[in-house]
Amino acid sequence: MKIWNGYGSEHSMNLVLIGKFQRAQDAEKVERDIGKLSAQASKDDSHTIAFDGPADQRFSDEMLSLLGKLNLNTLGPADLSQLVSDHHLERKDDRITVTTDEAEVSAFVKLFIEAGAKVEIFSAHDYPSDSPDAS
Repeated sequence: MKIWNGYGSEHSMNLVLIGKFQRAQDAEKVERDIGKLSAQASKDDSHTIAFDGPADQRFSDEMLSLLGKLNLNTLGPADLSQLVSDHHLERKDDRITVTTDEAEVSAFVKLFIEAGAKVEIFSAHDYPSDSPDAS
């Protein structure tokens, strides 16, 4: 008899990210930028990009152009693949809330911080939305 021991990633993170921007226009711009980046990353199928190739082959020409146009220099290929993962984004005035079961959320954090937002990240398992600790 063989006994298998294994570890899986079935546990969902149930993360909530909240970006509070200085102005509603900043949040609106970030929401638009995320939409553009997500669409291009999906088109490029960024989650299958090889990470062992030369740096100039990690992004499509279209993605490099878009990143330059948006003046975003901190995002890498792994970050872009996060934008096509399963998540829900909601903007209300000067606030963007992203909910996801994924553990990797650095793309959203980078985009929020570059736009001057205050960022809060927590697990909805520990801080349900009806909790006073969940902003």
